[in-house]
Amino acid sequence: MRAIAVLLVVAFHAGVKAVSGGFVGVDVFFVLSGFLITGLLVDEIARTGTILLADFYARRVRRLLPLSTLVLAATAVASFLLVPPIDRKGIAADLAGAALWGANWRFAAESTQYMADTDKSPVLHYWSLSVEEQFYVVWPLLLLLLVGSSGLALRAWDVAFRRMALALAVLVVGSLVVSWQLTASGSPFAYFGLHTRAWELGIGAALALARPALGRMTRRAAHAAALTGLAMVVGSALLMDESTPFPGTAALLPVLGAAFLVGAGTRAPDEGVSRALGHPVLRYIGRVSYAWYLWHWPVLVLANTRFGQVPAGSDTGEATAAHASWPVVLAAVALSFALAVASHYVVEQPLRHAGFLKSGRGRSLRLGGALIGVSLVSSCALMVGGSSSAEQDAVSAPQAAGAPAAPPAPAPSPAAGEEPGEEPGEEPGEAPAERKPAGPVTPAEARDDRPRDGSDCYVSYDSTSVPPADQCRFGRAKGAKRTIALVGDSHAMQWRPALERAAKERGWTIYLFAKSSCTVSDAPVWLKQNKAPYDTCGQWRDKVLDRVAGIKGLDAVVIGRWMDYRTLALQADGSQSTPENIGPLWTEASKRSFAKMAKATKRIVVMKDVPRPAADVPSCLSQHPDDVDRCGFDRDQGTGLDAALVKAEKAAAPKAVCFVDVTDVMCPAKRCQVVTAQGQIMFRDTHHLTAGYSESLWKVVSDRIDKAIRS
Repeated sequence: MRAIAVLLVVAFHAGVKAVSGGFVGVDVFFVLSGFLITGLLVDEIARTGTILLADFYARRVRRLLPLSTLVLAATAVASFLLVPPIDRKGIAADLAGAALWGANWRFAAESTQYMADTDKSPVLHYWSLSVEEQFYVVWPLLLLLLVGSSGLALRAWDVAFRRMALALAVLVVGSLVVSWQLTASGSPFAYFGLHTRAWELGIGAALALARPALGRMTRRAAHAAALTGLAMVVGSALLMDESTPFPGTAALLPVLGAAFLVGAGTRAPDEGVSRALGHPVLRYIGRVSYAWYLWHWPVLVLANTRFGQVPAGSDTGEATAAHASWPVVLAAVALSFALAVASHYVVEQPLRHAGFLKSGRGRSLRLGGALIGVSLVSSCALMVGGSSSAEQDAVSAPQAAGAPAAPPAPAPSPAAGEEPGEEPGEEPGEAPAERKPAGPVTPAEARDDRPRDGSDCYVSYDSTSVPPADQCRFGRAKGAKRTIALVGDSHAMQWRPALERAAKERGWTIYLFAKSSCTVSDAPVWLKQNKAPYDTCGQWRDKVLDRVAGIKGLDAVVIGRWMDYRTLALQADGSQSTPENIGPLWTEASKRSFAKMAKATKRIVVMKDVPRPAADVPSCLSQHPDDVDRCGFDRDQGTGLDAALVKAEKAAAPKAVCFVDVTDVMCPAKRCQVVTAQGQIMFRDTHHLTAGYSESLWKVVSDRIDKAIRS
């Protein structure tokens, strides 16, 4: 079973599309671990009446820590050599979390999307090891408290057994309910939390308690259970994918499938499916499964970091997924297996069975402390070594043609040359952007150069709050030359610096309403970060449209939105859209929203999405500070990706809707650059402008918006 579990996980992470639900291999591991560990603990209680915790933890140290530490240290070294300097500190923090067996909580707090492609933390997979180790701390203590501290098991085994079974039932049911609720809410803690995964280990523990009953099962029943279990596990791997709300109740299928396999193997290990799973090849893979699980992920991630390419023009909806070619992926999988075999025989087995460690538990525990120390030192070394001038020094200007110069001066218009408006912050209720006016010119500055919002005008995923309009107003409070509402997601928020500067220079008033990943068009969308429908988006949208409808003297509503709604909008059957079928849905959704906006203004201006680079820009620039041309991208692949949305929005209100496009300014040649001719970095990731570059576009943007209003 270990072989099946690790093969599913490796195939999934390698990008084998047929195994879109291969992540369920981790759930199989949880069931197996719960079964094996609880079996050892219960046998010890039955034999001695108690649990020797020091001996138990010493065995865990010898079994898990040597190889875990080796992989963490090797990952630290490889990350220093292969990862862009700007990303090393984040990986160092991940390494520290993994070393302290708290990786799951760190990644949950960081809202990391485990289902995403392997262009992520190279120790992300340590979350599952952290869950298991945390369970190993809590579960033996609970058993000891229930039956092992008073010798109850030796005096009255039936009473002790009932106590353990009752506690286990409460644990399983309670954890499953919490998992179901948090999964339904879209919380990242649902995937990574011990409290949401404990029931899976608990199912394995229940099988350990039920071994006497399982031994009385008929061979025919065992054979049927094995077939059913295998079908459930494999079916889960083939039918589930990243859109499956998981774990929650969906995890019941692979977990119960694994339980059937374990139960059948207990009764008839040499027959049918159980015998097939005992094939020498599968047994060998199972023997090195722990080592392979540890090695495969960092090797794949670092291979993608070194050799991966982001297809900027792809229609997958992915903004940041770097993909190495299949030969590279296969080589990475083979390398990880070779490392697993070598480390299994050189490190894992020798230290696990070392006589000098087994002879004294104190030695094993001291070894554990030393190994954790080694992992932390590796983390600190990467953090210190990761501080590089490549992320702190200004990048060079592009040498190739196509780098945008300073935005051209706007053509004369009624808006140009008007008297300046008030400075942001002079009027009550204004929400100034607290940002340096110049830059960014270094990768580190670019990564953090985003519009600042201190007035809750830009809200996060879980919020539905909409502040009063005056709280999110900047520019003139009275006598404004133009009054505009800027509405949308982070791709609306990225235009705040440009419009805030326009408000100051041209006497405009701007109202801002923005929510992360939320479209203004009245369409249900899928929230990739939480793997659930984005319910709070619709609630927030309704409030915002009502708020906008109440603004007097509004010249236009300016909408900013992400191009990837072409694949994240949900069709009536709950499936995600494609660029080919998004049209009718987006047209009707836009009609509903535009009709509400028409109560306040006759003009709706949609900002076409900006060109999409082929890689994370600060990361690329920190790797190639003196050759920024390598970070550029093909114009045809990186532009016009929101064409299907544009067509649908125009059809929704042909007389009211106008579009503003600055692609010609950002990308004047066939190859787009990510740094201006003056050395200013244009992007802070793969699809957002830096605040500094946005502000530099204020004349172009405000002129084109003004022209759209007057058209």
